[in-house]
Amino acid sequence: MIESILIVILSFIPAMIANSLAVVFGGGPPIDGGKKLKGKRILGDGKTWRGLFGGGSSATMVGIVLYFLLRPFISLYPDLPLGLIPILSLSFGALLGDIGGSFIKRRMGKKRGAKSPIIDQYDFVVGSFILTFIVSHGWFADTYFDFPGILGTIVIMLVLPLLHRGVNIIGYKLGLKKEPW
Repeated sequence: MIESILIVILSFIPAMIANSLAVVFGGGPPIDGGKKLKGKRILGDGKTWRGLFGGGSSATMVGIVLYFLLRPFISLYPDLPLGLIPILSLSFGALLGDIGGSFIKRRMGKKRGAKSPIIDQYDFVVGSFILTFIVSHGWFADTYFDFPGILGTIVIMLVLPLLHRGVNIIGYKLGLKKEPW
């Protein structure tokens, strides 16, 4: 059972690292093109095409490498397969969730980099879950909401705020982020 929970957590790594990799690859033209909605930027300068595709592609590559490293263990648990479609949807879904979080924060009048505790920690989880549910419903249900996968999902949800904070502090100290949150 512990191995199954670990595989569930490891399968979520593409979603967990996509935002960090988007920061590394970011810059360039913003996705919203500088446009406003009701006087407020739609997303802001922090959401760029390079970040979206660089972060999503590199997270997908990490997921593929993990898949091949975990393949011997996955064969022991055939009900927890991981393939290219779930890896892609977890990676890009996380970034789309982050973009959705920025959209919500702009509607709330928050400026780029402003703290939004629940949105900041879980927007990418919601985005990755929604996109993966849409494109790979069976895999999503079997992996994250079957027993013991649900236990792995709970662990992910409990550990993410701490992990998110730690990664942001590291990014801040490395000069990749302007705020440590």
